[in-house]
Amino acid sequence: MIFATAHHVFGLFSWVFCTHGLSLSLSVFILLIGYFGLKQKEIFIQYHDNTIEYVTEPKTKYAGVVLKEADVELYVSKLKRFMASDKPYLDADFSLPELADKLDIPSHYLSRVINEQFGVNFFDFINQYRVEEVKSKIGNPEFKNFSLLGIAFDSGFNTKSAFNRVFKKITGVTPSEYKKQT
Repeated sequence: MIFATAHHVFGLFSWVFCTHGLSLSLSVFILLIGYFGLKQKEIFIQYHDNTIEYVTEPKTKYAGVVLKEADVELYVSKLKRFMASDKPYLDADFSLPELADKLDIPSHYLSRVINEQFGVNFFDFINQYRVEEVKSKIGNPEFKNFSLLGIAFDSGFNTKSAFNRVFKKITGVTPSEYKKQT
């Protein structure tokens, strides 16, 4: 800074000398701060005090969403009736917002009801219905000419791999093994 001031006031040094000197001195200053900072022993002391107890409260997932028990029961019955009568799970692109819209329930409430009352997330909830649909169609003579994949697509699955994975996860057997058992 002294050289830059001398250049501006007295015109003693070239501008390049001042800027390079300033850059060099700032770089050296930063390196010295880093060096002396790392030499401080207090930074790297490890505290192993086993007497300290950390008190943490378990975070509840839906702490901000207030939902009355009567509303929960209403939403569950509404959901079960709708799933049984309209079979929305047959649509492969069906989503939580669509279901919430059709039931006239806010989607965050519906998600909470599915998670807490059925113990699964939305996709597992829908896939349970799809697997039950596949199982009923496998035993139905009307679908004897359908392949397993055709039945899966007709039941709302949109890929073979998702169908096989979900079916085995829910039933414990592959779709072909299930078909052989029936």
